[in-house]
Amino acid sequence: MNISTSWLREWSDPKVSDIDLAEKLTMAGLEVDKIGPVAPDFEGVVVGVVVSCERHPNADKLSLCVVDIGKGSNLQIICGAPNVRKGLKVAVATVGAVLPNNFKIKKAKLRGVESFGMICSEAEIGLSDEHEGIMELDSSAPLGENLRYFLDLDENIIELDLTPNRGDCFSVLGVAREVCAIYDLALPKREYRAKVTGKRTFNSTISSPKACPKYLTRIIEGIDTAAKTPQWMAQRLLRSSQQLHSPVVDITNYVLLELGQPMHAFDLKKINGDINVRMAKDGEKIELLNEQTVALRDDTLVISDQHSAIAIAGVMGGISTATEDDSTEILLESAFFDPISISGVARSYSLYTESSLRFERGVDYELTHRAMERATELVLEICGGKASEINQCIDASSLPTIEQINITSEKISRVLGFELDPAWIESKFKSLHFDTISHGNSSWTIDPPSFRFDIRLQADLIEELVRLYGYDKVPVHNLSSTVNISSANQTQITSHDISHSLVNRG
Repeated sequence: MNISTSWLREWSDPKVSDIDLAEKLTMAGLEVDKIGPVAPDFEGVVVGVVVSCERHPNADKLSLCVVDIGKGSNLQIICGAPNVRKGLKVAVATVGAVLPNNFKIKKAKLRGVESFGMICSEAEIGLSDEHEGIMELDSSAPLGENLRYFLDLDENIIELDLTPNRGDCFSVLGVAREVCAIYDLALPKREYRAKVTGKRTFNSTISSPKACPKYLTRIIEGIDTAAKTPQWMAQRLLRSSQQLHSPVVDITNYVLLELGQPMHAFDLKKINGDINVRMAKDGEKIELLNEQTVALRDDTLVISDQHSAIAIAGVMGGISTATEDDSTEILLESAFFDPISISGVARSYSLYTESSLRFERGVDYELTHRAMERATELVLEICGGKASEINQCIDASSLPTIEQINITSEKISRVLGFELDPAWIESKFKSLHFDTISHGNSSWTIDPPSFRFDIRLQADLIEELVRLYGYDKVPVHNLSSTVNISSANQTQITSHDISHSLVNRG
């Protein structure tokens, strides 16, 4: 999982360097595979606008451009990109600029016409491998602004290698919780509440409550089809290794990365009747968003309308109800699927998705409403429209149950081999968002939070304490023992014992 440090610091901002933060995360069990800037070093690249664009007099595939970089006189630049055009905001490497791999920009003459700089593609400044055309910057980009500053290219990206038991950390929120626990910081309380102006309802039922105890939907109508994904969101998605799609799909992906709740958006007009969450019929077919058609097994949980399956639950939606650029009415979905019911389903159909990755490891079942409100807020802000009330199907008896865990400082010391301060122990339990009841004699009753599926035993609690204490701080003791070795009577040694001893000696 990739996460930008600037996004993370909006949630939790310890006053340490990004390198120190990465080291702390690794020592706390969230291994950082790599940390580095968004783009390699380059200098002399600024924001410009194409004032005019005409065909090169001596080359059909080249354009003769006049570019304003906000410095008074305009620059004449020859460009071969097919997407260059008048009025476009672009990244301009001026004469004297130094691009990655020490590539220096000099005044040049192309087919008899002088060129004073270069209009850059993403590949030329090391942002991606995209070289089919030049970068198209947002129309709000200020002329003459240093590109590194405008695109925040000096921020670092942390690449995390998370263990399967830490599904709660597959989000900015999850990693921020860890940072707060490590540095004794308070996690900001961010509540979302979208404005409800619509009055439409939608009916959905759950036929398999054990596999899907909670299923929420919401209608948003009046979507502006001309809306575009804002640059700040697109930038964060791309830096988290997510592709860009339509604004609605980008918003659901953004909420997945921010909060850890996979979501889906259906085109409401393409749904036939009500929705039912059920097990698939053996051999039932569905064409997925990746244009792959699969024959379903009867152990696969699906989302279906009155005619057919329209999504594999927790894995991927179907193409028949996918949102498109002209979709004006959508149905947002936010659900909790049982990890055991989802585990292995994606792989069995040769699929891998960000949703299945999280649902297999366990998604917080108390997050569904919060994520729905957050996604709705963003849709209304970016795409407009009217949101109706949330429609919910919840089988409370099928939701996960969390057992209390009793533990004492004596037990902790006996397992670790050294003592921890009881006050420190209690403070760390609370920083991990464990509901903690202190019994006053260095013993506690712990209620793990709904997002920690991996905390079920005393050993799990002790592991949490020692990783926050620091594995590198655990004292090393040389073990010593007095052992009495007595001789054995030869008559008591069997031939089997002799052969076993010889085998052990090679």
